[in-house]
Amino acid sequence: MPDNKMRGMLETFLEYLVPDETNHLWQYAKETVQKVKKNNAPFRETYTDKAYIHTWLAWQKEPGKQLHDAIKKKFLVATNPKAQLFVNWFKLLYDI
Repeated sequence: MPDNKMRGMLETFLEYLVPDETNHLWQYAKETVQKVKKNNAPFRETYTDKAYIHTWLAWQKEPGKQLHDAIKKKFLVATNPKAQLFVNWFKLLYDI
């Protein structure tokens, strides 16, 4: 994770970039992933966060966008306070 403290990977952090107005879809994507996992979907347990974000991205205006494209298209936004902590650190680090 970007803060080197929390567990996870990039896709774990990207949950903080899911806009509040689509939170109901995010929750449904997580429920759906859990259901398919219980029905023997073959992805590893450690990839659950990847499955969450890619399921949610599949339901956007332009399904199947890669993560960087989803940010460019503003499907993912840094308005969450936890995301802002990272953005502020990044700007400070690179003097942006």
